[in-house]
Amino acid sequence: MAYGIEVKNLSGYTQIDGLDRNLQIVATGTTANFPQAPYLTTSLPLGVDSSVVVFVSPNTTAGVGYSNTVGIWGYIDYAANTFIIGRNLSFSFYQGSFNYVVCVANQAEPTSGYGLNTYTGVGDLAFSSAYKQMKGVLHDTYSLSSGGDIYFDETSPSWASGTLPQDYYVMINALGRVGRVQLSGSSWVYRCSFVTWGWENESLGQVNRIFGASGLGLPQISGTVTNLVSDDTRTQVIARSI
Repeated sequence: MAYGIEVKNLSGYTQIDGLDRNLQIVATGTTANFPQAPYLTTSLPLGVDSSVVVFVSPNTTAGVGYSNTVGIWGYIDYAANTFIIGRNLSFSFYQGSFNYVVCVANQAEPTSGYGLNTYTGVGDLAFSSAYKQMKGVLHDTYSLSSGGDIYFDETSPSWASGTLPQDYYVMINALGRVGRVQLSGSSWVYRCSFVTWGWENESLGQVNRIFGASGLGLPQISGTVTNLVSDDTRTQVIARSI
């Protein structure tokens, strides 16, 4: 930005930018436990629009899948007003629930008369201390066509002392199905942009971590083929609820 106020955290992530609209938390909750099915569907609050951003995190204290991990793909179904969390491993997958945070950028101006407000060049509210915000700790932009990944672990400068993988949320908007292969008839395998929470595994020399990439093969899915949720370039955000 060329003028105004800009506040960044220790890792260089912009928390307040007087020209950009911040994300207001409008709902939090916990999904149902993951069913014996390829994906889990959760309703969004009524009235949200295409500016909605959804962050999720496994509601667990340890990984249960391959190599002590919980891995997912996901996307937002705007027409149905839901978000979907899908499996990326067909064995030993997490059967618990996920915590979620729903945010929007179209904030209404608060009426309390207290705190700090910033506005965009056209007069829209950009940031207000009256609203609870997500605290971004890492963001990365990558291309699905050429591959790419995002990696964040307990050695990263913005990994807070005493926190564990489940304390960090990832953005569903940056995930999604990005390819599919027909096996036979109505049987399909999807490929996806995914993210995995990993807990410390001393036997493998692994620390607490969160990582994501594109191109992981998904379990077989039968039935009606739905449209892919795909953009060539996307930005993933890892955040904490504050």
